[in-house]
Amino acid sequence: MVVRRGTAALSRIGRKHPFLFGVAVSAIKTSGSDVMAQKVVERREEVDLRRNLIFFTWGLLYLGGVQYFIYVHLFARRWFPDAMAFAAKGWRAKLADKAGQRTVVKQVLIDQFVHHPFILFPAFYQVKEVIEGGTVAAGWRKFRQHQVEDLKLCWSVWIPVFLVNFSFSPLWMRVPVVAVVSFGFTAALSCLRGAPET
Repeated sequence: MVVRRGTAALSRIGRKHPFLFGVAVSAIKTSGSDVMAQKVVERREEVDLRRNLIFFTWGLLYLGGVQYFIYVHLFARRWFPDAMAFAAKGWRAKLADKAGQRTVVKQVLIDQFVHHPFILFPAFYQVKEVIEGGTVAAGWRKFRQHQVEDLKLCWSVWIPVFLVNFSFSPLWMRVPVVAVVSFGFTAALSCLRGAPET
C-alpha cells in the first residue's frame, strides 16, 4: 500500500514537472552510483568528494538536462513525432506497426552511434578533466584513448535498454528509465574512469 502510494506520488510529480524530475533523479542516481562504486566495489574507507562532484555534475547537467532535451524534445517531438503514439500501443499493435518499429530502431541508432560516441563520452571526459584541474583538450585526448573500450561497454548495455525504453516509455519516463538503468552502468564507468589519471 505504501509502495503503491509512493509510486503514484512519483508518477504525479514526473508528469507535472518532467524536466525537474528527470534532472533530480539523474543527479542523485549518478552521485549515488559513484558512492557505491567507491565504497562497495573499490572498498574505499572515505569517498573521494571531488570524484563524486564529477559524477553529480555529470548527472545534473548532462544526464538530466542535455539528455532530456535529446530524448524528449529532439527525438520524441521533432525528429520522430510518431514515437509516443507507438510507445502507447499494445503489444499486438506494436508487432503490426512496421513504421513504428523502424522509428524505434532509428532512435537507437542515432543515440548509440552518433550521440554517445560524438557528444556524450567526449562531454563526460571534458567535465571530468576540467573539475580535476585539466583542460578541455586533455579531456578530448582521454576520450580518444578510451573510446573503443567505453563504446563496447556502452553498446552492450544501452542498445537493448533503448530498444525497450523507446518502445514502451511514456515521454515523461524516458530520462528516469535511463537514470534507473544507468545506476549500474555509471558505477562501472566510475570504477573504470572515475579515478584521476596521470
